Amino acid sequence: MALPLTYHWRHMLARRTTTALTVLVVAAVVGAQAWVLGFSVAFGASVAVASDERKLIVLRRGAPAESTSALPVESFNRLTQLSALATDADGRPLLSPELMVQIALPRRRDNGRTTGNVAVRGVTEIAFRVHTDIKLQGPPFSTGAQEAIVGVKAAEQFAGVQVGDTIRLGYGNNRAYTVVGFFTAAGGPYESEIWTYLPSLMSAYNRDAYSSATLRLRDGADAQQAIAEIDGPAIGLTAQTEREYWHAQTSRIRAYRGLVSILVTVMAFAAAASIANTMFAAVAGRTREIAMLRTVGFSRLQILFGFLIEAVLLTLAGGVLGCAACGVWLELVGSTKDMYASTNFTTLAFDIRLTPEIAVCALATVATLGVAGALVPAWRAACTEMVKALREA
Repeated sequence: MALPLTYHWRHMLARRTTTALTVLVVAAVVGAQAWVLGFSVAFGASVAVASDERKLIVLRRGAPAESTSALPVESFNRLTQLSALATDADGRPLLSPELMVQIALPRRRDNGRTTGNVAVRGVTEIAFRVHTDIKLQGPPFSTGAQEAIVGVKAAEQFAGVQVGDTIRLGYGNNRAYTVVGFFTAAGGPYESEIWTYLPSLMSAYNRDAYSSATLRLRDGADAQQAIAEIDGPAIGLTAQTEREYWHAQTSRIRAYRGLVSILVTVMAFAAAASIANTMFAAVAGRTREIAMLRTVGFSRLQILFGFLIEAVLLTLAGGVLGCAACGVWLELVGSTKDMYASTNFTTLAFDIRLTPEIAVCALATVATLGVAGALVPAWRAACTEMVKALREA
C-alpha cells in the first residue's frame, strides 16, 4: 500500500515556516512564468497575424521603417508597372499609398502620467481591400471631413480616442479630428494605430510624399521575384513581405522577451534548490519515522514516491497561489500593455491573458521542478537503514 496523502499534508503543516517560505518562492516563480507565457503568447499571436505572404510593404531605399521613409508620388506611380500586382473586380490595382506620422497619447493604465507614441496612418479607400484583415466596428472615416477610426488595442491602451473624442493632429496640433469608430485587424499590429483619410493627413502635415506603399500580389505570384523587380532599375525601391517587415520591427521586443525568459529560468532553478533544501530538512528530521515505516512494511520505492508526492503537493500549492496572484495582478493593473517597436518608435499593444492553457503549463513546469528538487532527498529517505536509524534515534 502507498503512504496516504494526509500523512504528507500533516508533515507539511507541521513545518509551517519552511513550507510557507518554499510555497512563496514557488509562487513567485509561477507568477512570473505565467506572465511571461502570457506576454509571449500575446506577442506571438499579434506578429503571426501580420504574415500575409501576398502583401508587400514598399519603402524608399535605405529606410528601415515607414517613419523614416519618404516615397515621392512619381516613385509610387512606378509600382503600377509591377507584373505581379493584383487587381480588384473593377480592374484597379491593389496598391495603397500610405502616410504614417506619430502622436503622443496618455496611457489609461496610469491615468495619463505617461504617454506613448501612437502611429496615425493616412490611407484611402483602396487600403481596406489591400489590408484584408481590417474589419470596421462602426462607420468609416469620411473623405470630406476630419475624421478618424481607431484600432481596438489603441482604444484600450490610450485615453482620448473613444468615439466622439477629438484628436489633435498637424503641425502645432492645429487640426481637430473626430473619432467616429473602431476597427480590428485580427489581433495584428494595425490594431495599435489610428487611421484617417490620406489627403487630409498630408495637408495637415504639409507632406508631398507618402511614407510607404502596401500592395497585394496576384494569386500564384512569387513574392521574392516581385521584391527583386521592385528593387530593380525600373522601379528603384525596396520591399519586404509583411512577415519580414514586422519581424524586423519587433526585434527589440523579442530581445526583451528572451531576457525575461532567462531571468525566470534562473528563478526556477532557485525554486528547485529551495524545494530540495526543504525536502533534505524533512528527511533529516524524520529519520526515525522513516525507519519505522520500513519496519511496518513500506518498501523503499513506496517511501521514495511518497516524498516525491510531498514535493509535488508543495510545489502545486505554490503554483496555484502564483497563478492566482498573476491573475489578480493583471486585473488590477490591466492586461493590455504596450512596447516600442525597434525602428519606428511607435507602440505595439498586447492583451496579456492568463488562459487555462498557460496556467496548466506553468503548473506542469513547477511540478517537474518539484520532482527534480526532491529526487535526491527522497532517494536518501528511501535508502535509510532501519536498524541503524532506530539505534541512532
